[in-house]
Parts: sequence; structure tokens; C-alpha cells
Amino acid sequence: MAVRYLEVLVLRFGMRKIPHALSVIAAIVLALAGGLGAAVPAHAASSLSLVILPDQGENAIYNFVNSATSSINVTIYEFKDTTLVNDLVAKEKAGVNVRVIMDQAHQSYDAAAASALTAAGAGVVWSSTAFTYTHQKTITVDNDESYISTGNFDTTYYATSRDFGVFDTNAADVAAITAVFNADYTHASITPSDGTDLVWSPTDSQTQLAALINGATKSLDVEQEEFSDTTLVNDLVSAAKRGVAVRVVLETPSSYSSEVSEVESAGGQVTGYTSSTGFYIHAKTIIADYGTSSAKAFLGSENFSDNSLNDNRELGLITTDSGVVSGLESTFTGDFSGSAAGKVAIISPGSMTTATGTAVDYQVQAIDTATGTLSYGASGLPKGLSISSSTGVISGTASTAGTYNVTLTDADSSGPTGSASFTWTVGSGGGTGNTVTVTNPGSQSGTVGTAISLQVKASDSASGQTLTYSAAGLPAGLSISSSGLISGTPTTAGSSSVTVTATDTTGASGTASFTWTVSSGSGSGCTAAQLLGNPGFENGSSSPAPWTVTSTHTPDDVINDNSDEPPHSGSWDAWLDGWGKTTTDTVAQTVTLPSGCTTYSLSFWLHIDTAETSKTTAYDTLKVQLLSSSGTVLATLATFSNLNAATGYTQHTYSVSGYAGQTVTLKFTGAEDSEYQTSFVIDDTALNVS
Repeated sequence: MAVRYLEVLVLRFGMRKIPHALSVIAAIVLALAGGLGAAVPAHAASSLSLVILPDQGENAIYNFVNSATSSINVTIYEFKDTTLVNDLVAKEKAGVNVRVIMDQAHQSYDAAAASALTAAGAGVVWSSTAFTYTHQKTITVDNDESYISTGNFDTTYYATSRDFGVFDTNAADVAAITAVFNADYTHASITPSDGTDLVWSPTDSQTQLAALINGATKSLDVEQEEFSDTTLVNDLVSAAKRGVAVRVVLETPSSYSSEVSEVESAGGQVTGYTSSTGFYIHAKTIIADYGTSSAKAFLGSENFSDNSLNDNRELGLITTDSGVVSGLESTFTGDFSGSAAGKVAIISPGSMTTATGTAVDYQVQAIDTATGTLSYGASGLPKGLSISSSTGVISGTASTAGTYNVTLTDADSSGPTGSASFTWTVGSGGGTGNTVTVTNPGSQSGTVGTAISLQVKASDSASGQTLTYSAAGLPAGLSISSSGLISGTPTTAGSSSVTVTATDTTGASGTASFTWTVSSGSGSGCTAAQLLGNPGFENGSSSPAPWTVTSTHTPDDVINDNSDEPPHSGSWDAWLDGWGKTTTDTVAQTVTLPSGCTTYSLSFWLHIDTAETSKTTAYDTLKVQLLSSSGTVLATLATFSNLNAATGYTQHTYSVSGYAGQTVTLKFTGAEDSEYQTSFVIDDTALNVS
């Protein structure tokens, strides 16, 4: 259950709308499939691609392993993922050199995976006792790309754990990871290279993370499973005392009550999650100075514990990559506010095919951030298959050819449910041994707004077969025809893990996986402009257009020229709330973002004052959101509250590049509860493209 730690209940009395003064907090951009760009520098043709778990599921990891042609190196702490084990076994049998390092302290827990891999001929070793634990979680494929994770490869926790991973193609990083793997595999000593981005334990994790914290000037957002390392906790306390906005999302904060108290006493804020079965904060991240030119973020296997930083083998990275930074920040904000909790869903596998007589072992991928126990169900499964209600594994032998309409369901014992429907084709030619081979087109690239056409080719060992193509993970704006032509115009910058499947009429299939990177382009054809009308509200309360204004009271009270809440410039501003009783005020404007620009920057000046006295509870809030034409929330860019009150105006800036080519509505929503006023005063808005 998501709870604000040490929430204080106070007696509260109504007040009339009266002035106080501003405040701020750096907030957040929603990461879509490739991540939104923030106002931070990125790797050229980004070498990093973020995976958010459990939201995006593990398919990208499986696809990554299945793309291997020569070698796979795995270092892992806990390994209980039958799908991943089977993929590694299949690759070893196909001639790929598979090697795995497992934590020596988890030999019993990881025994099944170790046995299956060893029996297939893969190299499996238990880690060196030179480390208390080998807690690193990494996969490297073909010595040219690595996956660095905060989470273990364990289906027990996939649905309920907040975790992250990054695919890294930076040559220096991959070379360093490979060199350390080779040394650790033989229990040889090595001083790891940090490559371009890397952070290693026990070599330099504590030093690098301390430097990241101590270098922050505006904000620090920390998400951690453990919180006991004295050095890093003290550094956070010092940062809060020097005026840095420190926010922490923590698993079971009662286990770290003294550390939490120190952070909160210094002015930091802590959100805690505590549930033995529900949403679990397993992530290990730090986001520093989000929304500034110096923004950077850490993610990795390193917990805030002395063991993790100084005695274990651990791996993470620190990066300025905008897609990674903004994706981490957007997820953090949802976890901090609690909006990410209470969700239950099934991640659709897409159309599936199986040859008749083939054994099936498929792990359903689910999301459960509620507080109860998750159970699974299925209807319409192919004959011979069944699902485990407790684990979500579909197993058995597909015995009868046909096309089945399958619906998967999951339910949390606390109430929320989810479902997904798809078709599962069982072919009649399971005994023919047909082999379908998809020719891998290699890594692809494109530009937002530029049309793409790529013909994927495949071959079949049997003659006279018709191949039908499908694809998972294509960049937004692209689609594949049944004949294998990928076409369309990319709409969103980012990196996608794509898998193309070709299936013949017997049900035999083959796949090819590759990376498709879409850049925002050079800006050619983009006309620099400020897109918002009446950006400073200077048309006055009688003619606020193109802003649409709503209020629990009267819209005329929102567009303001009252000296009690003076504007940042000019004569008018938008004064939301401030009544000391239940109020909802909104100002919104619809705007079309052109394609082909490199910069899409929303900015506004904000002042917050409050009569609230709590330092821990957000009673009154202001949300900054982007909505679709149907009114669906596309992104919550920021959430402010009475906790952010301070003197003066502060400018806030957010990248909205992920919505290039779309018509969106920018909406500010102020919501005030029944007592004690909080005023949110907005002025001098701008949406600049160039």
C-alpha cells in the first residue's frame, strides 16, 4: 500500500483567499515508447534505451537474448525465469556461446536454472567468494550490446516490482562489461573500467553516487529498496539543508526510521510503500537536477547499503541521456504521488503461433501495483494447454490445430483486475519440422516526420508455403503488412526493440530482432515559433481566449489583476485556488505541435503560497498536463502542492518533444481541499519550437 511516511493529521480551519508566496519543485515528463526528450544533452544517436518495469514487461529482454548470433554473457543474482532459461538453452543448442555467472550465496535458489543451462552445454559458474554477493544483473549479447538492470530475472516478482533496465550500445561500456565478465567468470582479480557511463562495486559506486548527490543544485529524486548507507544518507541530508529539493521513494520506510527522520528534518520528503504481496520498490535510481542543462541520472543494482556499495559485485550507470533521465523522472513522480499504485493489467503477447504437438511453457506478463495477491485465469486456450492460477504459466502440449481466441485475466485480491485478448494459432504441420528463417535487416534508424519503407525477407525449408509477417515493438507511426513491408512515418523519437515474426501455413515460425532508433531530426523545415496565444493572460478576465477557464466559483476570479497576487510581468496572471475551501480551477489551451523541429519546450512562471502548516502532506495540488483531443491525459508533466510554497516566482521548463506532429491541450488544474488556502499563480507561459 502506498503511504506518505509519518503523515500528520492536524486540525484545520478555513481561510478566505489571501496572499502568501511561491515555491517549486522539479517535476516530470511521461515516457512513452522511446521516452520524451528533456532539456538535457543526450548521447548522439542515443546509445541507451530505457525499459520501465513492470509497465513494459520483459519482452524486450527476451528479444535481446534471441537476437544473439555468437555469444551471450549473463551475470545474475536471482534466476527463476523459465522463459529466459529456455531461450538461453535454445541459443546454446543453436551454436551461440552462452556463459552465466550466478551468485554463490544463492546456489539453492538458482539451482533449477543452473541445472537446465549446464545440461544444455552452457557454461555456468558460481561467483567468487571475494564478493559478499554478486548482485549485478547484466546480459551482454555478441560483445556489442549490454542490458543493465536493477531487477533480477525472476518471474516471482515481475508483476509487482518497480524496476528499470537500460540497453547500452556504447562501445566503451560494453567492452568494460565484457572484460569484467571474463575476469569474474574465472574468478580473476580486475579493476573495472568505468567506460563512458559505468558505476562499479566494490570499486567506485559509493564515490560516484556521493559525487552525484553532492553536485546537485536544484533537485534530487531517489528511488531505493534499501536506505542504510550512512555516507549517502548524510549527503542527501546535506543537500536538503543547502536548499536542494530532496524527494525519496522507499520500500518499507519503517525499516529505516532514523534515516527517514534525518531526511525529513532537513526538509526532504519521503513516500513509502509497504506490502508483503503488492507493489514493491526494488528500483535503485537517483535523478539529479531534472529539467536543467546539467540533469543526469543513476540506475543500477546498487542499493543504499554499505554491503552493496563496498563489498558486492554491482553494476550501474550515470547518464545525461534525455530519454533515460525523463523516463526515470516520470516514473518516479508517479511512484512519489502514489498514482502508479493500484494498477492491474495483462501485457498482451500479440498473436501467437504454435505447431501441433509442440510443448508450450509460456509465462504470462502482468502488472500488479495493488496491495493483494495476484491470480491468473484464461479462456479459449488451445486444446491441451492450461494456465496456473498462481504463477501465470501456460503449459501443456498444443494438440489440435485451429485458431483460438484467447482472453487472459489477472486479479489482485484487493479488487483491481486486468485482461488482454489475442489469437493463438495452432498449425497442423507440427511434425513436418519446417524451419522458417527471417533475414535480420540489422539496426535501423529514421527521423521523426520522414517516411520509411523496409521490406523484411524470410525463407522456409518447405516448398509451397505462404509466409505471413507480424511485428512487435515497432516505433510509433510504423506498421507491417502481412507480406513483410514495414512502412509509415515515425512520430516519436526514441529507441525501440523490434521483433519481426514470419509464420507459414503449418504454424512454423521464425523471428529476427533488431533495434530501431528514431531521431528528432535536424530541425529542417521547422519554423521557430512561440505557439501559445495570450501567453501572459494580458487579454484580461473578460476575454481569456484562446485559454479556456473553468472554476468551482467563477472563471472571472481566475484571470487576475489583483495586487494581492501580482503578476510576474504585465498586469494579469492566472490565480488558481486560494479560497480555503473545496475548489477546482483550470486553465487550458489547445495547440498543434509541428513535426520536424529539434526543440519543443514548454515553460511558465509559477508562484505558490499557502496557509497550510504541514511539511509532509500535500493537501492542495496543481497538475500540469497534456491531453489528447478526446480529453485523455497523455502526460502529467508536473504536480505541485502546498509543500512547494516559497517566495517569488520560479520558471519551470519541460520538453514535450514526444508529441511532435500532434494536437494537444495544455491544462493547468488547481485542486484545493476544504480548509487552509493554497494559491497557485501562473504567468508568462510559452511553448517554443525550433
